Formats: sequence, C-alpha cells, structure tokens
Amino acid sequence: MRRKTLIIILAFSCGLLCHEVSGQTTLTGLVNYSLQHSRDIKKAELQRRGADYSRQEAIGHGLPQVEASASYSKMMLPEVEIPAGANNQILGIADLLINESATEEQREEVTNSISGILDKLTNLDALYTASAGIQVTQLIYSRSYWIGVKTTKKTQELYSILKTKTEEDVIADVATGYYQAGSFILQLETVEKSIDNLKDMLRIAELGYKNDYVKESSVDRLQVTITNLEVAKETLQNGIDIQLNYLKALAGMPGDTLLIIDARTLADDFVSQEESFNIENVPSYQLMLKQDEIYNQQVKLSRAKFYPSLVAFGKFSYSSYNFSSKIDRMNNMNTFGLNLSVPLFSSGVNNAKLKQSQLKQAELREDILKASDLLAVNYNNAFLEYQTAGRMLAAQRQNRELALKVYNQTSLQYQEGMASMADVLNVNSDFLQADN
Repeated sequence: MRRKTLIIILAFSCGLLCHEVSGQTTLTGLVNYSLQHSRDIKKAELQRRGADYSRQEAIGHGLPQVEASASYSKMMLPEVEIPAGANNQILGIADLLINESATEEQREEVTNSISGILDKLTNLDALYTASAGIQVTQLIYSRSYWIGVKTTKKTQELYSILKTKTEEDVIADVATGYYQAGSFILQLETVEKSIDNLKDMLRIAELGYKNDYVKESSVDRLQVTITNLEVAKETLQNGIDIQLNYLKALAGMPGDTLLIIDARTLADDFVSQEESFNIENVPSYQLMLKQDEIYNQQVKLSRAKFYPSLVAFGKFSYSSYNFSSKIDRMNNMNTFGLNLSVPLFSSGVNNAKLKQSQLKQAELREDILKASDLLAVNYNNAFLEYQTAGRMLAAQRQNRELALKVYNQTSLQYQEGMASMADVLNVNSDFLQADN
C-alpha cells in the first residue's frame, strides 16, 4: 500500500504536459488520460450511479403507491331444467297468493312476469362480471423503512470511496507500467550504443586479423558478443512493445494509438522528501470503515423486525354483473382502512438473524484492526525501501559514470594497441551492468 502511495506521488510529480512537441507522452498526461478512459473507473462510476438509484428506490417505498386494475370474466353456468308442469304449479301458487281484490289485468301481469322469469332461468348459460378500480397505499410507520433509507445513504458513500480507490489503483498501475517501459527503453539504448561501438571495433579487428595483428579467436569472440547483444536487443524491444500495449489497455486507449515514452527524465523524477502518512486517508481502509457503518445499519435493521408497521390504504372500484355480455350499469364500491402488522412470534428466526448480523460486524472489526496494523507496517517498510533506492540511485549514477570512463579509456587503448580484446569485452560487460 505504501509503495502504491509512493508511485502515485511520483506520477503527479513528473510534470503537467501530456504531449510534448516531440510527440512524447508524459506520465502525468497518461495518468490523466487513464482517469477519463479507464474501463475500471467507468465501471466504478456505473456502480456509484447504481447506488444512487438504489437509494431512490428505497425512498420510493415510503411514498404513496397507486395501482390501477381492471378485469372482465365470463363464468359458465350449468344448464337449468324446469320439470314439466312446474310452470302451472308455480302459477297456481301465485294465483292463491294474489289478493282477491286484484283485477284480472293485474293477475295476468303477475302471471306473465313469473312465466318470463321461468323462461329466462331455462335459457341462462353464463354470468358476466366486469370491474375496474384504483388502489392507493401509504406507509405511515415502519422502523425498517427508515433504517433501510439510511443504509442506502451509507452504500452511496461506500461506492464513492470505491471509485476513489479504483482511481488510485489505476494511477499506481499506470505509473508502474510507465516506469517499467521506460526502464526497458533505457536498457535498449545502452545495448544499441554498445552494439555500435563493438561493430566499430569489429571492423578494426577484422583489418588487424587480415594483417596478422589480431588472432582469429579474438575476432570470433567479439562477433559472439555482438550477436548476444543483438538477441538482447530483440528481447528488450519485444518487452517494450508488450509493456506499451499493456499500458494502452490499462488506460483505455485504442490499440493503434502511438504511445512514446520520455524515458530519459525518469531517473530525475525521484522524490526524496518524506510524505506524511495518515491511515484515515487510505481508500481501502476507508472502505472497511464504511462497511462497518453499513453492518451497523444491518444490525439495526434486524432489530427493526421486532417493531410493528402501519399502512393506510384506499380502494375505489366499480363492478358490474350481468347474464349477458353487455355491461349495463357499474356499481361503486369504495374501501378505506389501516393495516397494522405486529410481529408476535417467529420461532427465533428474527433473533437468529440479529445474532448473525452482530457476528459479521464483529468479524469485520477484527479485520479493520488487522488492516490498521498491516498498513502501518507496509508503509514503514515501503518508505524504507524507497529511501534505500534513492541512496542506491546516487551511488549507481557515480558507478555508471566511472564504468563509462573506464570503457572509453580501454577502447582508446585498444585502438592504440595497448589493451587486448579481452580487456575491451570485460569493461563493456561492466558498463552494461552498471548502466542497467
């Protein structure tokens, strides 16, 4: 973690120019591009936006809910059979029940009505039902609802921290890849210079061999060294191509983008001053603290299962019943009420969920304490390595200058016939090692 922090510091200390006149890409420019186009950062942003909608959803459950419904049905009825003679019997009974003062026309009207009803009963085959309505519900009290809304707020903050952590991870990965590619480029330049110098010496050695001043074995040994360096050159070039392609993918760049690294300034980007370290500013630690807050809300949510909830509702509906498919008249039926739900006994289910939530929170707090100790140790170790690397860099610079001086002197002595081919190859190998 500390090493990643140091890499991030280096990434922002290398200058603010993205593309120089020469077309080279600086580390800061590549980092800024990555922050805008990285696939991981875009995914983290989508997750953060998803948390915003989750909170809106949670809040919406406590606002009025309106639902409309409509139905139309046909219920098939069994065939009604009226026995023969039943019609006359019913009419006879009706005649007895009619007042004696009724006129003949009134008696005939009653008789016709009864006959019509009996005829309709015989022809009934289905019952048609139609209904339409609107139902409104409003949550009045629910402890689980308010705790759930607060939990979604904590989740929003969690994903914001996660995005910050993702950005720092991308910065660290891009900076590491940039320095690795730059290291390969510097090594390649050294190998190419060494090959050019040795080729010049090979031409001199071949002339000396033709004039019997140089042994054939010395010429062959020089040729073998050049061939080995050519192989090393191809290996380094392949490593550079691979590293640059990896950087493009990491930064979200198209594969055909030209990416040129300014490797010569990398060794001068060393930051020697000590940066203050505060564990509270580490995104991974902030994530764990925010998770603890969410777990605490989950414990409260488990306790809320023991509390009642109250919901108000109202239903406005119209319905129609008919023995034909035609809807003649809609009857209004409105309902208003309250729904109170009181948990009384759950056979220990709610209590078990509460204990599980408490145990998960206790486990996380142990992880937080462990992470706190490890982050402090990793910081101190990484910063110690960083300081050691700074001191080694200064010593290696002096060693490189000295190795180059020895190499130039030995090359000159060889041309003057005062040094052997073996001496030249040895100092060349020493210079390559010091330069790398």
